[in-house]
Amino acid sequence: MDKLRLRVKASDYELEAEGSRDFLNEQYEAFKRLLEDAAQKPVASKSREEVDFSSSRDSQVPPLPGEKTGVPGKSPAKSFQKLLVWDDRTQRVKITVLPDGPMRIADTVLLLLLGYRELRGLSQISALLLNQGLRSAGFEDFRLDREMASYLKVKLVLRSGIGKGSRYRLTTRGVKQANELIQTLAALLPDPLP
Repeated sequence: MDKLRLRVKASDYELEAEGSRDFLNEQYEAFKRLLEDAAQKPVASKSREEVDFSSSRDSQVPPLPGEKTGVPGKSPAKSFQKLLVWDDRTQRVKITVLPDGPMRIADTVLLLLLGYRELRGLSQISALLLNQGLRSAGFEDFRLDREMASYLKVKLVLRSGIGKGSRYRLTTRGVKQANELIQTLAALLPDPLP
């Protein structure tokens, strides 16, 4: 049986696990309880050592990829889940709502970089993978280096390598910009029915 990997980061807490689906589900449920307990304790008195795993299972933590929930929410994690999803078939990040405007291709690249970073733990993404993501999003006539030039200039994104071998990664400012873009685009999506 293949080992699966799970990486979840929420606030000051992070979970990385590898193993069977059942094992990952157990670890994830424990992580959700940890976050719920941490949220219920006063901020000044909580520490990672003080949080236990013995509370109820209801939480606002996002589900494992592939799990369905019927609970609508407006948290940043819910916004992220509505816009960026991992496609197991193509092994790529997909964007459900595309940005608009003159920088739509560069903004889409920001979202793809954030998606790979958060969903797969990859900080650097190859130009080839980004080009494939843009083409699957419906963009056809573009050159990635030219589209990203203004974001490279203001240091939202960094590039290493040349040509098809180049790799892109978000800076801290780029992550902030991508998260703001997610919040803007999430406001355009209707809330799911209860």
